[in-house]
Amino acid sequence: MLRTFGIFLGLVIVLFVVLAGGFVFDAFLVDPQANAESVIFEVERGDSVSDIALGLNEAGIITSELFFKIYVKLTGNASHLQAGSFELTPGMNFRSLVAELIDAQAQEVEVTIPEGYTIEQIGEAVMKALPGISEEDWEDATGTNGKSMIEEGELLSGIPDDQGMEGYLFPDTYRFRVDASARTVAETMVLTLKRRLAEQGIGVPENLRFANGLTFHELLTLASIVEREVRSPEDMKRVAGIFFTRLKIGMALQADSTVNYLTGKQDASVTLEDSRINSPYNTYRVLGLPPGPISNPGMNALTAVLEPLDSDDLYFLTTPEGEVIYARSFDEHVANKYQYLK
Repeated sequence: MLRTFGIFLGLVIVLFVVLAGGFVFDAFLVDPQANAESVIFEVERGDSVSDIALGLNEAGIITSELFFKIYVKLTGNASHLQAGSFELTPGMNFRSLVAELIDAQAQEVEVTIPEGYTIEQIGEAVMKALPGISEEDWEDATGTNGKSMIEEGELLSGIPDDQGMEGYLFPDTYRFRVDASARTVAETMVLTLKRRLAEQGIGVPENLRFANGLTFHELLTLASIVEREVRSPEDMKRVAGIFFTRLKIGMALQADSTVNYLTGKQDASVTLEDSRINSPYNTYRVLGLPPGPISNPGMNALTAVLEPLDSDDLYFLTTPEGEVIYARSFDEHVANKYQYLK
């Protein structure tokens, strides 16, 4: 009996030594993996230490949630971890990792991106808040002058070679460190798009093609048009239904917003001359969707395209007061123009 207890005690001691050694290794000695690329990691306001540990483990930054939580508790940093976006490297030791996670608020700026902003408008807002980012930095990061430097998994894999990240930067309010790079900003916005979709229960198919037949790129494209055409969630669903009907019957979308994207104008309607511009983005001349998004849509527009309202309407217009008027026929639509757009 005494011998059995001695063996058990010895095993406990060995296990304790192994665990303690592993803890010390993770906490102080481990170095980032060779050639490991940094990862943008977000901590949401209200996240617990357990939430953060789980996220770090899933992101491949740490290998032990338990050791991380023990380290944070022993060092008294549980209440000091900050919300924000952090550029972390897989394999960081806990001391370096926690130092990053507690050093956010004092060096952060807030950037608000409204729904429907173009990638150029987002760039202007970002550069105003973060003067260290140049126009060239922004274009390199978002692919507006070629291929984007961002490699954020499956969401970006369906972007055509000649397209940048227009449509993929989710409009939201962000907090960035004052020294954040253009790549960090763009990647954070793409990650937010992915997370917001997941929060709404919207899964992105592995082949990037939804049940309604649209690819993910086409989904963003149509949602970006809906975003710029009408404002309320109800109108977005109804207008999305109209666009789907037009696509189905081979009728041009005739969306003023796509022409304004070409001309840079913000007019409620387009001129006859503008409607004749020869461009794949001119949906008065070209059937089907334009090559890519014309803005960065919010969740209401995305949901509207995934859950459009079916109706007999084929036309709509927006009054100067913002009311959307629908019509089933062209004659009815013309009559509405005379009545509401005098």
